[in-house]
Formats: sequence, structure tokens, C-alpha cells
Amino acid sequence: MSNTNVFLHWSSYRYFPYEKYLARREVKSLIKPSHVVQIRDGLRVSGNFDEANLQRLVYFADYKLNGEIRHTLQSKLESSCTVTGSQRRQSTRYSVHGMHEYKGKFNPQVVRGVLNILGVSLNSIIIDPFCGSGTTLVECSHIDMDATGYDMNPLAIYIANAKLKSLSTPEPELRKYFFKLGKTYGKRGQSARFVTATNRNERIEYLRRWFDESTLATIEKLRSVILNVTGEYSDIFLVLASDLIRDYSLQEPTDLRIRRRYTPFPKQSLWDAFNFKALRFLDNLASVQQVIGVKKNNSRAFLCDSRTINRLSCLNHSRSYNAAITSPPYATALPYIDTQRLSLVWLDLLSPNDIGNLESYLTGSREFISDQKQQWVNALADNSKHLPSSIYEYCLKLQRAVSKDDGFRRRSVPSLMYRYLSDMRDVFKSMLEVMRNSAPFALIVGHNRTTLGGKQFDIDTPALLKSIALECGWLLGESFTLQTYQRYGSHVANAVRAETLLIVRKP
Repeated sequence: MSNTNVFLHWSSYRYFPYEKYLARREVKSLIKPSHVVQIRDGLRVSGNFDEANLQRLVYFADYKLNGEIRHTLQSKLESSCTVTGSQRRQSTRYSVHGMHEYKGKFNPQVVRGVLNILGVSLNSIIIDPFCGSGTTLVECSHIDMDATGYDMNPLAIYIANAKLKSLSTPEPELRKYFFKLGKTYGKRGQSARFVTATNRNERIEYLRRWFDESTLATIEKLRSVILNVTGEYSDIFLVLASDLIRDYSLQEPTDLRIRRRYTPFPKQSLWDAFNFKALRFLDNLASVQQVIGVKKNNSRAFLCDSRTINRLSCLNHSRSYNAAITSPPYATALPYIDTQRLSLVWLDLLSPNDIGNLESYLTGSREFISDQKQQWVNALADNSKHLPSSIYEYCLKLQRAVSKDDGFRRRSVPSLMYRYLSDMRDVFKSMLEVMRNSAPFALIVGHNRTTLGGKQFDIDTPALLKSIALECGWLLGESFTLQTYQRYGSHVANAVRAETLLIVRKP
């Protein structure tokens, strides 16, 4: 393209300051203009541009080129959302992102915005060591970029791979199976007596604690029909169903922790709720496939510990990674896996007796089991993990603040912090071995806070992780604050108040 002027226009939704900062940064890194001028509704840029790169811009709705308005891919993705695409606010549930309301997801726009800023080419291979339900993998798939994700939560891996399979399956094929599912479900009878009397096992006994007999029969019937009717696509429909079952359980669905229900049950039947969710998902998938087509990609999520990625058998050592982007757990995070226990057991991904062990070994967990607590109390006492002196002193500062009036969870915070930072050092070390030279590693890190001895401590997790990364041999790129969205309801008290984009690079 010859030297020309292009007008880049903002989207109609309200921007956070960091989003316009990222917008300018992606313009500079991706399209490399010779001149940039701010205009009322966006930017005017001059230079020699590849229009394919203009299409990749995330924080602009469209661009005016040679008198013609053309929408960016991101604008098309967001507008394709049948749920939020027409609202005057940023859509984050477009494509398959709304398939499951997995706790702890981060903003999908940030993923590709950061990839643009990092200057990552489309033939790059991306890694997300804490992939959760697959936000990074999905965003890479949208632009045919290969990505690999790792996580220790079986439900997260299950959801992430179901999302990727959905993108690679023609929507009419899934809709055909959905209608077949509906016909079979309507014909097949199943009683609560059959479920509880004929199929008594550890899994059923656990579910019986949290569902009345009638509801248990319903969810078991739904699972059975999905497995028998939808074949290779059963994981997609099971993910959709698993997102609903807690609403119909004896657990309080508005609470992040497991507590007995105190709000009314939904008036809509579980099947009707599933039917509505599945049809909305299929409509959304059909809409996004009109934009990006049916994807054929090599992306996948693996059930693995990110602290030992360099030693994992599932890692293809013949292909090192060009870039990494993740949103790691923050220090002493709430045990979000608590809200997923029913799905983990119902999907038969984990036995009830193994859930506590998994929770205690997750990076960022605030739980100890058996002799773990004393082990880490001792490690903190003599710094047996040899953390940098500044990090060690910070943990000791927290320890000195603990008082006899603090509950058992607060008394554990200093040793939990010490364990978290030790675990994250293992992640940084492991990642160094699988990244190409000069490869960037971007982390969207949440700040945290705690109260010890009546005094509030704001835990600057990004600064702590920066020190850990540099001690491991990473080079500092940059860091800046990302303002977070307003949280409502039960999430207000526990919401992360600020996040930081931390970028480090392998030497």
C-alpha cells in the first residue's frame, strides 16, 4: 500500500484509560505509522500500511481508507454476539467466550491487544501457563495463531478444549445433534429411585448431598442422554449443562464459597434453562462463524502443572514458544474451585475425595492440607526456598503483623504468601526453558489485600512477581496499571481493585 492517511475510529463504548493507551501502543507496534494525530473520534495515521494489520487492531471499531469505512475484525467479532453485540458497552461474551461462566476469566480484548503490542506474528506459537477456561487459546484461534495452554484444574481444561472444538465444528452439525438430543430427552424416562438405588457409588453419594432426589434424577438423565446421543460433541453439550447445575443445587449459587442455599430455586426447569442456553450458544457460534469461518487449528489445553512445564511429557520440545500471555492466580486467591466442585464431580473429572488435594496444590491456593502448613511455616522461618531477601523480608513483615485475634485463615497468610512466591519462581524458571530467545512473557496480575493484626496490607503482587522474574533471569520490559471493571453483588467484597500488565523478556 502506498503512503496514505487512514482514519481509525473508536468504538462507541466507554473506554478505560488503559484501553486507549493500549490502542495507541498497538498502532505503533502493529502498523508502524510515520505520523499520528488525535482527532475527535479516533486517530489519523499516515504511512505505508498493510491492510491485514489494520484489520488486526483491537481497540478500534473501524478505519476509513480511500474514502471507504471498513470494520476491524474485533468490531465484527463483538457485533456478532447475539447477547451483547448490540449494546453500547464492550462485549466480552462474543464467539465462545460465553459458553461457561468460569470464575477468574480475564478480558479477551486484552489478549490480542497485548499480542499486537508485543509484535507477535501470526505464525507464532503462544503459550498460556495458567490458561483457565481458554481465553488466550480462543483469541489466538480467531486469527489462526497456534496456542498451547496448561492448567491443573480438570474443569478448566475440559471447558477450554470444548470451546476450541466448537470453533472447529460447523454450527449446523452441532445444531443437528442438539435437536436429536431434545427428541431423545423428551422420550426417555428416568426416576429418582433408579438413580439412587441402582447407581449408588462415591460420585452419586456426593451429588446426593447437594441435590434433591428429583433434581439429581434430572441432571443424571441429561448427562446420560448427552453422552449417548451427541457422540464426539458430548463435551460441548456437557460444558453448557455444567454451567447451570449449581443454580439448581442446594448450594447457594450467589456465594463464592460452599454454603447451604438461602435464595429461591429458579422457576424455569433445568431442561428449559439448558435448552435456552444451548440455543443461544449455537446462535452465537453461527454468527461468529459467519465472520471467521470454521477454524482448523492446532491449539489445545493440557492438564499439567505450570511449575514443571519444562519437564512435561505433553510438551513438544521441538517447538519452543514465541510469546507467552497469561493471567496468573493472585496471592492467596479465593478458592474458586469450591464453586466448581459440583461440575467436577458431575462430569466425572475428579473424585470427591481428590478435590481437597487439588485445591491445596494449586498455585495461589489459600488452603493447606495435613502437614503442609507446618512445612511452609518452617520454610518461611528459615527461608529454606532461598527467595530474594526483599521478598523474604516482606513475608516476615506479614508474619510479624499477625496477632492472637486473627483467625486461622489470616494466621496462614504469611506462609501462604511465601509458598505462592516460591511456586511462581518455579513457573518463571520453567518458562525460561521453553521460550525462544528474546521471547516476551506478558502477565496480567491482580493486586490483593489482607488484614493482619487489625492493619490492612495492600499486597502489590505485580511488584513481587517482577522481583521474582528478574531474580530468575528474565529481563524487565515494562509494566502499567489496568483499571478493573466494577463488580456487583457477592463479588464486590472480594473483587480485585487493580491489575497490572507486567511484561518480561527472555534474554
